[in-house]
Amino acid sequence: MNPAYDILPFWVIRMIMLGLYATGQVPFRQVLLHGLVRDEKGQKISKSKGNVIDPIEMVQKYGADALRLTTIWGALVENDNSLSEDNVRGQRNFANKVWNIGRFAKLTLGNKKPSKVPVTELHKLDKEFLKELDSLIVKTTKSLDAFKISQAIEDLYQFVWHRLADVYIEEAKDRLREGDKSAQYTLHNAVLTCLKLLHPFAPFVTEAVWSEVGGEGLLISADWPK
Repeated sequence: MNPAYDILPFWVIRMIMLGLYATGQVPFRQVLLHGLVRDEKGQKISKSKGNVIDPIEMVQKYGADALRLTTIWGALVENDNSLSEDNVRGQRNFANKVWNIGRFAKLTLGNKKPSKVPVTELHKLDKEFLKELDSLIVKTTKSLDAFKISQAIEDLYQFVWHRLADVYIEEAKDRLREGDKSAQYTLHNAVLTCLKLLHPFAPFVTEAVWSEVGGEGLLISADWPK
C-alpha cells in the first residue's frame, strides 16, 4: 500500500482493523508512506482548492516519463513533494539527456556490439568508471529493496547526467573517434546498464533508446544488472 502519511491513522489503521475483524487476516503487510503533494506555493494539491495539475496536459506537453519522474523525485515520508510545471519540465530535460546519450552511443558505435575487453586490458579511466558503475548498481538495488525510491532516482540522475554524460563521454570522445576498443566496450556497457536501472522510473524513453543502441529483446524483459 502506498498512501500519504496524513491518512495513516484514518485509512491504513482502519483497513487493518476491519480486515482482521471481517476476515481474520491482515490486508497488507507493507505500507510505503510518502509526503504530501504540494503546489509551487506550498499548498496541498486538491480539487477543492483548484490547484490540481492536469496530468493529461503534462503528458501531452512533456511526456509520461517526465511526469513519472516528477512524482517520484523527493517523495519521502519526511519530505512533501512539490509538483509544478517547472518541475515536470526539468524532468523532461533529463529524459532528453538520456535520449541524447543513446543517440551519441548509436552514432559512435553503430550497429555492432563491442567485444568484451578483459579487465587487464581496460584503459585506466575505463576501469575506474566501470567500478563506479558497479557501485551504482549496488546502491540502486539496496535503495529499491528498502523502498527508498526517491534516493534511487537521485543517484541515477547524478550518475547519468554528470558522471556519464558530463565527464566520461567528454574524456573518452577522442578515444572513441579513434576506435579504442576499451572505450567502446565501456560506453556500450554503461549505456545498457543505466537504461536497465532507469527503466522502472522512465520506461518509455529507456525502452526506445534500448532498441536503438542494440539491446536484445525488450528492455522490460532484460535481467537486472549484477
